[in-house]
Amino acid sequence: MARILFLAHRIPYPPNKGDKIRSWHFLEHLLEKHEVHLAFYVDQPRDLVHIDFLHTKVKSLCYHYVSRLSQFAGAALGLLTARPMTLAAYPKRKLKAYVDDLFARDEIDLVFLFSGAVAPLIADKPERVPVIADLVDVDSDKWAAYAAQHSFPMSWVYAREARLLFRFEASVAEAASATTFVSEAEAALFRSKLPTTSRARVCHINNGVDLKAFDPKRFQDTAVAPQTVIFTGAMDYQPNVEAVEWFVTNVWPSVCRSVPEARFLIAGAPVHPRVQALAENSNVSVLGFVDDMAETIAGTGIVVAPLLTARGVQNKVLEGMAMGKAVVATPAAKEGIEAEEGKHLLVADGADGLGSAIISLLCNPDDAARLGAFARVHMETHYGWSRTLAELDVLIAEVCQKDVG
Repeated sequence: MARILFLAHRIPYPPNKGDKIRSWHFLEHLLEKHEVHLAFYVDQPRDLVHIDFLHTKVKSLCYHYVSRLSQFAGAALGLLTARPMTLAAYPKRKLKAYVDDLFARDEIDLVFLFSGAVAPLIADKPERVPVIADLVDVDSDKWAAYAAQHSFPMSWVYAREARLLFRFEASVAEAASATTFVSEAEAALFRSKLPTTSRARVCHINNGVDLKAFDPKRFQDTAVAPQTVIFTGAMDYQPNVEAVEWFVTNVWPSVCRSVPEARFLIAGAPVHPRVQALAENSNVSVLGFVDDMAETIAGTGIVVAPLLTARGVQNKVLEGMAMGKAVVATPAAKEGIEAEEGKHLLVADGADGLGSAIISLLCNPDDAARLGAFARVHMETHYGWSRTLAELDVLIAEVCQKDVG
């Protein structure tokens, strides 16, 4: 058993969005075998109700509530310094005092960083304490993509963030005993950007999917609308907002012309006003928060992931496949997922390509069912959390043993 300090840029519960799904499964697993001290930021007031639950699970806990407005203001002030906006958005005094006290009392054997944004909290850690940094994806590359997509002055802002953030990510990796990413594709991208003299240990631990929660057998009595297409995700996240706007404008009209009874559902919260406005279109519904995303998916025919900008592994794709649904994704949304195109999911680029793939599946439900069945088996074989968490155990053992040695 190790005494682990788990630091996260967002409360790791409930597991209802991409990063929190990964952080919660990691944390829950670590709690089975280790003593865990937990510190994190909270950016949604509704998440404060989960603090008491987490208190019952860990040895000690500290959090800092930072509103979205405060984060935005901090990020904006970061433009006046040489710091990435990503770091400037998070005040560190309260959490760093908690962390420093744990180090001073010799309470910690290992630090697990979930996101590079919390790395400044361990700036003064004892040299003997090893660190595993789960950067999840190459966040700096996302900002570089934004820079390429926008005009001045935002292109300059995004390019600046990409440059400064990668410099910071690289420094975190050099100081850590191991740096992990959500897929080998992300790990390889990060390695390719590091200097050839780097000694950083970079590896990957795949995301998993909850095969019990996202199990089509749970919903055998659920009525299915086979002409319904669904997109799921946090609908205030910029890549998701841009994806559904682009899809409704450029893809959905052609689908509706070919399949007039088709219906597009957007599920997930919080909902940005730009997303809510899409409900003004015929055959488009914005559901917002749903009690059980698996049940919502179960009632649809096709899962679509028309992301234009994406990093890491898209849980929306894994969950759709686990539910035995035919998934149509852009190359960006499929990247990092080890699955065979045409057998486990369809990958299409551009409005015409996506539209044609969706229309084909809507008009050929047997093909959609066959694709979904293969997808479910593939998830069971390769993406269960037990497999992923076993890899985490091996990494922790190696890092701790190396430190002892």
